[in-house]
Amino acid sequence: MIAVIVKFQVKDEVKKQLANVDVARKHIQKVVEGCRNIPGLREKFFIMDPETYAQGAMLIWESREQFEEYMKSEEYQETVLDICEGDPSVEVYVHTANLIDGVLI
Repeated sequence: MIAVIVKFQVKDEVKKQLANVDVARKHIQKVVEGCRNIPGLREKFFIMDPETYAQGAMLIWESREQFEEYMKSEEYQETVLDICEGDPSVEVYVHTANLIDGVLI
């Protein structure tokens, strides 16, 4: 398994939308529901800077191949690239352990 950390700044028009908590909740709920259907995605933790509205996530994938397919998907285009200011930061790691399953390598 791999762990991926994605971080990015959002466009100004998106910041204005995310400043409204109800709008932010609806947007995040839509993204969460879509993520439940992505092949190979085991877990996703969403983060947001409360001052700048910068977005990020830590994702756990079954395989690097499934992650790379996701990076080409419409879902990634809509939930990251369409709202991102500039290029997102993407870091890929080996997922070595977690509190539920223990050591994985």
